[in-house]
Amino acid sequence: MLKFLGLQSSFDIPEPPSASSPDEPAPIVSHKLDFPALGFPEYKHKYALVIDNLFTPADCAKLLNAAESAKEWEVAQINGIGGFGYTDISYRNSQRILYDDFELSAWILEKLRPYVGDIESVDSERYHIFSINRARRDPKTKVPEPVKLSRVYKLTNALQQYWEGGASVTSLLKWQCVDWAWILILPWLRIPWLEVPRSRKIILFSICAFFNGLLFLFIPPSDPSSTTYHNTHLDGHAYLLGQHTVRLSPISTAQINPAHLSFCLAPPHNEVLIPILMNNSIPTSIRYSVSALGSKSPKFNHTLNAKEIAKLEKQWQEQYGHVLAASSSRTHSGGELEDADPYDDEYENDEWDFGKAAASGGKGPAKRMQDVLDAQASAERARHLTQSQHQFYTRPLESTQSIRHISVTRPGVVRLEGMRASNGNVRVAGSDVVVVSCPTVRFEDVEGPEAPKKQECAGAMKEMRIVAEGVAPLRLKWHKEINGKRESRTAEGLEGNPDATNLPLSQNVTVPITVSLSALGRHRYVIDSVEDGVGNSFSPSLAPQEGSTFRTVEVIRKSSVAFRNCDSTHSIDLLKGESIDLAVSLEQGAEGQMKADVIQSIEIQYVPPPNWSGAAPWIQKIKAKNGPTAKEMQIPARQPGTYTILSAQGVECSSDVLNPETCKVVQPPEPSADVELRPLTDQCSGDVGVRASLVLHGTPPFIVFYTEKRGRNRAVEKKRTVQSARDEIILQPESSGQYTYEFTHIVDDKYRSKIPLTGPGRSITQVVHPRASAEFVRSHQGMGRQALSSCSGNEVKVDVDLRGTPPWALEFQVGDTMQTIKDIVKPRSSVTFKIPEGIDAEGGLFQIDLVSVVDANGCKEALNVHGISVNVQRVLPTVKFYSSDGIHRTTTLQGENAILPLRLTGEGPWKVQYRRAGDPSSVRTENVNSQNSELRVSEKGTYELTEVQDKRCAGSVVPQEGTWDVDWVPKPTVQFSPSAGLLAKNDSIMRPAVCEGIDDFAEVRLTGRAPYQISYFLSGRDGQEERLTFNSVQATARLQLRTAKAGHFAYRLTSVGDASYPPQIEPAAANILRGQYLEQNILSRPTAYFKSPDRLLYCLGDAFEAKSHHGNEGLIILNGLPPFMLRLSIKNFATNEVAQETVNVSGHEWKVALPSYRFTSMGATLVTIDTVTDSSSCSEATVDPSKRSIWADVAETAAIVPFDSKIDYCIGDPVSFQLEGTPPWTVK
Repeated sequence: MLKFLGLQSSFDIPEPPSASSPDEPAPIVSHKLDFPALGFPEYKHKYALVIDNLFTPADCAKLLNAAESAKEWEVAQINGIGGFGYTDISYRNSQRILYDDFELSAWILEKLRPYVGDIESVDSERYHIFSINRARRDPKTKVPEPVKLSRVYKLTNALQQYWEGGASVTSLLKWQCVDWAWILILPWLRIPWLEVPRSRKIILFSICAFFNGLLFLFIPPSDPSSTTYHNTHLDGHAYLLGQHTVRLSPISTAQINPAHLSFCLAPPHNEVLIPILMNNSIPTSIRYSVSALGSKSPKFNHTLNAKEIAKLEKQWQEQYGHVLAASSSRTHSGGELEDADPYDDEYENDEWDFGKAAASGGKGPAKRMQDVLDAQASAERARHLTQSQHQFYTRPLESTQSIRHISVTRPGVVRLEGMRASNGNVRVAGSDVVVVSCPTVRFEDVEGPEAPKKQECAGAMKEMRIVAEGVAPLRLKWHKEINGKRESRTAEGLEGNPDATNLPLSQNVTVPITVSLSALGRHRYVIDSVEDGVGNSFSPSLAPQEGSTFRTVEVIRKSSVAFRNCDSTHSIDLLKGESIDLAVSLEQGAEGQMKADVIQSIEIQYVPPPNWSGAAPWIQKIKAKNGPTAKEMQIPARQPGTYTILSAQGVECSSDVLNPETCKVVQPPEPSADVELRPLTDQCSGDVGVRASLVLHGTPPFIVFYTEKRGRNRAVEKKRTVQSARDEIILQPESSGQYTYEFTHIVDDKYRSKIPLTGPGRSITQVVHPRASAEFVRSHQGMGRQALSSCSGNEVKVDVDLRGTPPWALEFQVGDTMQTIKDIVKPRSSVTFKIPEGIDAEGGLFQIDLVSVVDANGCKEALNVHGISVNVQRVLPTVKFYSSDGIHRTTTLQGENAILPLRLTGEGPWKVQYRRAGDPSSVRTENVNSQNSELRVSEKGTYELTEVQDKRCAGSVVPQEGTWDVDWVPKPTVQFSPSAGLLAKNDSIMRPAVCEGIDDFAEVRLTGRAPYQISYFLSGRDGQEERLTFNSVQATARLQLRTAKAGHFAYRLTSVGDASYPPQIEPAAANILRGQYLEQNILSRPTAYFKSPDRLLYCLGDAFEAKSHHGNEGLIILNGLPPFMLRLSIKNFATNEVAQETVNVSGHEWKVALPSYRFTSMGATLVTIDTVTDSSSCSEATVDPSKRSIWADVAETAAIVPFDSKIDYCIGDPVSFQLEGTPPWTVK
């Protein structure tokens, strides 16, 4: 229930009815309001209606979706004058979408129409609807023109009196009479709400007199104003809304800084242009004052004339016009602007506030201006406009508004004092504008070690300082980037002197920043902006400058040093008389993220070993000389002792000293040996050698050097390697004589050069008689019994080495029998033994052993050495080629290996020798391990087995089984058939010429195994060769020749492949081979056409000949093989006669020359080329028909003929002539 409480009674409207079912809409119910019953009798003639359930939930969703799909919800603003809006949530706290759509409006009207039928039409006799918009008013309800004109004229006269500044009694009386006249006349206009009783006319007379007095006798306290009409668009039944509003706005006003913008002076210009918003005025002079900041500061007055005002506007356009050009095109291009309606009757009491409008949300011009800001970033670096300034300058102005500027070049308080325009004084408004110096910000250099350098080592703590200057409190923004990762910082409320006065004076504020350089990589510190206490801001990022607005530090790893291959457990040996370099490992200067500092120097400390008198302790700084990429540097060490790395210095910082930082250098003693030599004696032979006992000092292993000298022979140096500190050497020469042994030098693991041995007992001289001994000469290395083979004969020969005093006697055991051989005088002798008879006949094994030896001294020595095992073989190895069918022949593809099977007997492995018959240099030896082996050969021919040898004996080749024939599968061939043409001297085949476009083939003969693939090269008129391929399954193929275009063509067969051999690609410039090269000329078809389409001109009776031998008129071009026969037809359209002419032409050009044909009638003649033939007998080619004919125009011969036959004429008589021919004429 909706209850209205009036003054006298109440009126209830029932609750809206509900739907009977969920599938059906709720019924629509309307209630007309009775205003007198509600206590509003003054609205008795008003009309109001309450309609319930008019829109269903689907209808509401439709309206909501239509609005949200077109725009977004925005904060509902309050409209001000000039189209500017601002937000005031205390007055209006909501969101809205302003959406215009004619279809939706018509749809809503159609839903309302059934319930407003009682006002669908209004009786024109009773009601007259007045509309301000003359173009759209209802012709049935005209407002009387005199009333309208008098009302406008009255307001105009009142405004004129206001601006002229004086009262006018005459105007008061005049308009009072006019108003009285209308009060008396209005009832006759039959306007219902203007029909008043006579008793009230006196009251109306008094009211008009009062208001006329205010208009023409008194100056009102408020700003003067003029009436401007807001045209209301009324379509159809729109006038039924029943209310129209006329809005008044101030005119001839000037407001300084209407958007409450902030201004500051920035170098190098130190000038600001403050805007003044003008309304209905063009200023001729502007007066303003600038008061310096401070309570007792002087005040400076300025006056600008019209020329100076225009100069400032030109200056503003030069500075900022190009920046706003794109923005202006957006805001004034006629596109739809949100909230562009300059008036909303709901907000008629709203005020104009630019500062609030700049902070409003939505997608208005400020949002669109952001795109322009991005596009014009480069221009704004020099002349910067803030976003608020952009919003102000890019908003559309009313047609009566304009903007002018004043220039301020010093800080202070600016006040607009006055202004004159062409139509009089201008009312000024607006608050004072404070102009201060623009805030600035920069990095300040820090002195001392705390200042960061361009490169710093990781872990360093440095300090930066940002100095900001401006009106406190300041707001500073900066950020740091570490390897692309950004971190923003903000400092607010910065004041240099908190006790300073409230005057907007600039202060210096220093902001210290502690920089922690722990992460490796690029550190970048950037000042983003600074904003002072009065709203001015400065963004150094628009014009970045290294060192001033941003600083970059490259953080690198510390370099490090350490000894290499030397630590507390591994010392370095320094040999006597030598020097060494100690290796120091460097980690420095790597590329990329792991870039490190570069080492400049290393400080080394040396401490000598105890009781060392060769050197004193020292500390030295050694410079690194190998560059930033070196991984190692050398520290010279010339004395034993302890070397320690105290420190290392890099380019940017000190380096880390890693373990091992200490290296111990020791000097090992030189090796030496105690030698004791004792003779070796034998009871039978006497002295047989020397026993040397060695005690070695140094670092094993040792190498001991000694010499052996026999008699007067030259001493021979020998050596022995000893792995321990003690050793014993037995020296026994193999032959008798006087021997001298001397130990001379020693080498150990430290000292690689020979160290002389000193001291007694290092040499001994004696006469040696070696003990008798003998052993078989071994044919190969190894231990155990040696094996021999006997393949033929009944004897075996073996070699024996003997030692002692010759001659010798040897005792052998051969099989089961003993044999003695005497008077052997050579130390190495060959001994022959007979093979036992049983083994010699059948083959087998028997042993030969040495039993004893006796030398010249009669000393007999029993021998215990390895004997010889003799294998007597009577079956020799054989070799032969094997074939299951008895045919020793193989056919294979050229280039592939042929396999020749072998069969061998004997004991492997075998050596098989073979050759290719007829080629002595083709002898080859193959090692095989199997009785069923094979040979692989790649050349064709007959192969012969020549020799075979198994593990023990040489064998033979089986007769009739030692040869094998290898043949190749024939390669395919290709050549042109003799029918393809005649063979020329250059071995190419000349094929008869054909006309272009006539198909032609050449036969190709093939050998091999089908199918075939043939490749050939085709060279044409341009000389370039083209590689082509075609296939065939027959021995005779047809090669399609290229005859589409005329010219000389050559075909060269290059390769052919068949089922066995793939085609081989050969170079294009291969030599011409007989039968593989074919040439043919393709004859062009003859053509004839006129070179120029220009018409020919002839006179009546002229012969059909060219009038000039130059130019292209009547020139026929002939292509083909001359001579040509040309047939022409000449058609005279005047007589409709056709003449045929035949001409023989020997060249490729011919100018029309038919002296036998004469032009006998005037008019157009068509000359057509019917046919053309050349000596090739090829049919004619098709030519553009327009070039096959030409027109000849035949004109009458120029003549002058008198009209009469008079011969004599008197002076003054006219002489008449008739001109014949084609004008214009030239008469001489």
